[in-house]
Amino acid sequence: MTDAPAGYLGEFRAHARPLAAAAIGSGSGLMVAAYTTSVFSPYLLRDFHWSKAQFSLIGLTMFSTLLVLPLIGRLTDRLGVRRMALAGALLMPLGFVGYSLMTGAFWQLLAMSAWVLAAGSLTSPVVYCRLVAECFVKARGLALFVVTGVPALVGAVLPRVLVWTNDHAGWRTGYRVLAAWFLVGGLVAVALAPQHERGLDHRGERARAPGAADRQPAFREILRQPAFWLIGGAILLCALPTQLHASQMMLMLLDSGLDKPSAANAISAFALGSILGRAGCGLALDRLPAPLVAAGAMVLPALGYLLIVSAHGAVPVVTAAMLLVGVSFGADADIPSFLVARYFRIEVFSSAMSLVYCATLLGSALGALLMSATLARWGGFSPFLHLSAAAVAAGCVLFLFLPRRRVPGMRHLPRGEGA
Repeated sequence: MTDAPAGYLGEFRAHARPLAAAAIGSGSGLMVAAYTTSVFSPYLLRDFHWSKAQFSLIGLTMFSTLLVLPLIGRLTDRLGVRRMALAGALLMPLGFVGYSLMTGAFWQLLAMSAWVLAAGSLTSPVVYCRLVAECFVKARGLALFVVTGVPALVGAVLPRVLVWTNDHAGWRTGYRVLAAWFLVGGLVAVALAPQHERGLDHRGERARAPGAADRQPAFREILRQPAFWLIGGAILLCALPTQLHASQMMLMLLDSGLDKPSAANAISAFALGSILGRAGCGLALDRLPAPLVAAGAMVLPALGYLLIVSAHGAVPVVTAAMLLVGVSFGADADIPSFLVARYFRIEVFSSAMSLVYCATLLGSALGALLMSATLARWGGFSPFLHLSAAAVAAGCVLFLFLPRRRVPGMRHLPRGEGA
């Protein structure tokens, strides 16, 4: 890798290969599962006779990822992206093959979900976004859009393919199609990833290569930063409705009065909205104060959830609401990576990202518990949608407390940021 080019677009010319590796890896990794796994929900409930309240407990498998994410982040900082991504490309597809072999015991669904989340973390932004943080300084926001926009583009198309496959060949075949997608794409990404990484710090200067010794424990450094607690708290609150996106989206849309084709179209609108959110957020982060961009982008789903509750099955309104939720979902893929790259050293980037994603997973798991309780009590998604809107709004307020200027104890802010 060479030193950071002077021009904004020059960084893309100099680092096209690692950017392509990160984009393809994300487009065939865990982020894509957020757009595809909910497609299978109606088929599983129909064949295995699970209740909606029981099925919503799948979100509890997020706790399994809490155990491995910090380890994955630290190993990525020390061993590099390529080795970790290869492990993910080989291990994650096995979970989808396991889904296709389920016989109806609910523990099998929980076990496969835990496996996919844990192994899929090796294909998540915790790993792949390190390539962007290493190579890009001036155009970091736009580069993150490229990396996180590819999964959204895949998510706009793949659910339609899976619905058709599930209807014509069975959901077991659909899961195997997904397994093949993740395997092939992951191996292509690994082939493109640099074999020897030595990234740039936030000033565009050489940082130490992965594996170089740190003089102070990484996690102690991260946890001592006030910025971490603000980012983590905001992300946790905004992540409470994650299971609506991950496994309950189709059920929620059907519950709101849509038929299956209209629900599939709404999911596509969600995916397209996430592309718009990633593009707008990426460009804004390169030009505007990051805390304001984060708060403004993440508040949109609160409005979307309230629109879904009040739409009473009106297809255009629900579709527009899902577009708004998608815009925020797109932004929340870029924002954590950008904020971590801004407030922490590149040598601990993946370690810090892993802790932020632990906050995401904890929020998602807590949201799953709340969702299950509200579904069991009221039988519909409306109460949980109201709770989600309030939690997201509170999280956006926390973003506003992040410093916009360099303050004592803040490490290596990019030049010009927060001015």
